This record gives sequence, structure tokens and C-alpha cells, in this order.
Amino acid sequence: MSVIIDDTCITCDACLQNCPVDAIVDDMSNPTGESRYYVQPEKCVECVGIFDDPQCAAICPSIGCITWDMPYTTEFEEHFLNDELYKLGTKNGTLKTPSFREKKYRKDIPAESRGVGKEVEEAPDDKEVG
Repeated sequence: MSVIIDDTCITCDACLQNCPVDAIVDDMSNPTGESRYYVQPEKCVECVGIFDDPQCAAICPSIGCITWDMPYTTEFEEHFLNDELYKLGTKNGTLKTPSFREKKYRKDIPAESRGVGKEVEEAPDDKEVG
């Protein structure tokens, strides 16, 4: 996964309806048991090859709710094995970790801009005008 939905989620359904790879599940299906929408890390591709920006963040009315996470690659395998934050799916009894199948990610987003809590979409006043 390369985006995560934080606890400011208002469960409005906008992101769920706009995810082109169906990586988002609603609060009732959140495998962590929390009352917010959840991005399945083994499915999210940050809209690479589909849109210029992640559509979940582009449509989200709660600016800052969608945050960058680490790329879903073997380099960050341990990060995604944190079962408090992530509940990875399985296929034929095999956990779908990054080593099972890495996902596309935005290579133009540097590592220092990634990690739970790094905003994908900024409020309009925070954006640079140029």
C-alpha cells in the first residue's frame, strides 16, 4: 500500500467509490476493527498508470485524511507485517506480503515524504502558487 486512511476519516464513501483498483473497504469491513475506511495494502497502486494522483485523496473532503505510506515493496516488508496497522490478505494460505507481489508506487514521492501521517493532499491554502 502506498496510501493509508487515518482516524480523521468521516466514512463519507467518496474514496470507496473512486478507487480504480477497489483497494478500499468500508468501515464495516475494516479488518483492523476500526471505524474508518481501510486501504488494502496488497491492492493499492497509488493510481500509477491510471491517474496523475491517488483518486482517494483527490476526492476526500477531509483534507489530510489520506496519507502517504511506504511503497509496497520487499524493502519495506517488515513495515507491512505490523498487524496492528495492517491485515494483509492471503491467497491459497500464503500471506500477500510485498515479497508475494510488489505493487506500483509513485517514484516521485521521496522516502522522507512517506510514512503514516504524511499528507497526500494539502489544503488549498497550503499549496504553493506558481
